[in-house]
Amino acid sequence: MSTATANEGWEIRDPDFVAEVESDVVNRPPGEPLPEGRDGLTLRLSGSADMTTRRPLEALIERLHGRLEAAGASAIRVDLRQLEFMSAASFNALVGWLSLVHDLPPERRYRIRFQSNPLIRWQRRSLGALSCFATDVVAIDP
Repeated sequence: MSTATANEGWEIRDPDFVAEVESDVVNRPPGEPLPEGRDGLTLRLSGSADMTTRRPLEALIERLHGRLEAAGASAIRVDLRQLEFMSAASFNALVGWLSLVHDLPPERRYRIRFQSNPLIRWQRRSLGALSCFATDVVAIDP
């Protein structure tokens, strides 16, 4: 069994799973707003997110959420196209993220756009359920 670890809080590297934040938001001082039109933030997940990835993924999401909120971001894209498997425990990290966003005042909420792979069946089912959980926050792009 491998153990996933967070690298400086902005990526997770595991033999079977990778999570990477692609944006300059992570290098900005907390609270510094993003330049106009700079909401091209991406969290890319790939491989297989098993039970061992849950805690590092939760930590990454919580840290990313804090930066997105502080920067006043309006959206983030979560690229799941190369994510072949996600355990229920790791998927719950995404559900928790929606709760964090939904707990913000409406004017401070940002959108989470999931980019999925239509050929991976679990994504169709699970993301459909996720979009029902927070319709004002989640969008699914095939």
